[in-house]
Amino acid sequence: MSSFSINESLFVLDLDDDAPSILPVGEVLPDGIKIGVDRDRGEQFAFYVSEDGRYDILAARPVLAERWVKEGYLEKRMLQIHLNDQDEIDCYLLISPSSHLLGRMTDIRAYGSRYFAHVVASAMWHTRNKDPFINMRDGILCELYGVVLPTYTLTPQIADIALLNNILRGQYDSEDLRNNEDFKQAGQFGGLSFMSFNQALKAHNMAPDTIEPYFQVGEYVDDFVQMAPHALITGPLELKAEYQIYATSTDVVLLAMSQAWAQELIDRNLVLQMDMKSVQIGREMIKVLALPRRAALESLDNRHYGINQDDVFTLALAMQRARRKLPEAQLQDALYVQALGLVLPTKFEGGSKEQDAKVLQEVVTVGPFAQSPFLDDVLHSAQAVLQA
Repeated sequence: MSSFSINESLFVLDLDDDAPSILPVGEVLPDGIKIGVDRDRGEQFAFYVSEDGRYDILAARPVLAERWVKEGYLEKRMLQIHLNDQDEIDCYLLISPSSHLLGRMTDIRAYGSRYFAHVVASAMWHTRNKDPFINMRDGILCELYGVVLPTYTLTPQIADIALLNNILRGQYDSEDLRNNEDFKQAGQFGGLSFMSFNQALKAHNMAPDTIEPYFQVGEYVDDFVQMAPHALITGPLELKAEYQIYATSTDVVLLAMSQAWAQELIDRNLVLQMDMKSVQIGREMIKVLALPRRAALESLDNRHYGINQDDVFTLALAMQRARRKLPEAQLQDALYVQALGLVLPTKFEGGSKEQDAKVLQEVVTVGPFAQSPFLDDVLHSAQAVLQA
């Protein structure tokens, strides 16, 4: 019986089930968002979904939300004040588009997504940079701002790499409950480093990173990119030979392009030289774009951004524009830059409109979805855009 293991997560009692709701279902917020679903509750916070499914809302009591701001996990501008009937602050609201995940770390799963594994790791590095000792096991992942928000409960702490393992694991895999001391006794490192991150990817049948990153975690980026003062790199989200994507400590992500690929895109009139900042990295010159985290920035073969029906047609139009300019380019692994309405290929031969239709079919039928899967007429209409 010594080898018998129990998945404790299957037997957790939710002690917050009877916690009072912070916001009533049906309430219309000042910006017009209507509370549709009371999704989950904690002692000092609650999750809601808007009636139209476009937004996830985190409501936090002042004692919790004001501590997040004071300790630097969030900026004050990221929260909305909510007043009660006596015009007193009863909670603060963090409103996230449903394309980005917002939920308890214990509920989050990667489902085999390398991109999301990087999202989680960068959020953990961001939070750990704020406080080396904070407990993230009971935290809230806010993908929009790339941070794990602590809830300061008495939940026993586990090692960072164990926490990541739990997010990467399969549905019926046992929960990793090892703490730093357990790893130390085994002669291992329980923290989350690039090496342990790659080992975790391989252990869960995901390809590790093999490309050397341009930037390091904790590196200041406001010297060459106009964004909030003292912005930091919090981790890579994608590392490819042609480009690299980085999360920062703000609601901005960086797209760093190799000189050769950037010049190819400029020569083919896909991007403009003036839009990019030149940066010297060692002996190499690269091009950098700062883009909003709210918009999709991902390879079409490594998708994570949750789409709604409007996003499908936005992507179809971007693919159509790319196909008109580059009749033979391959788009199945192209970089989608939603903020610019562009699909940027890395291969400029071997593509076709038929191939584009298959890519769009996979996007529409597989997701990931911000809202429910779509009906066939959405796919057929979007594919018609490609053929126009």
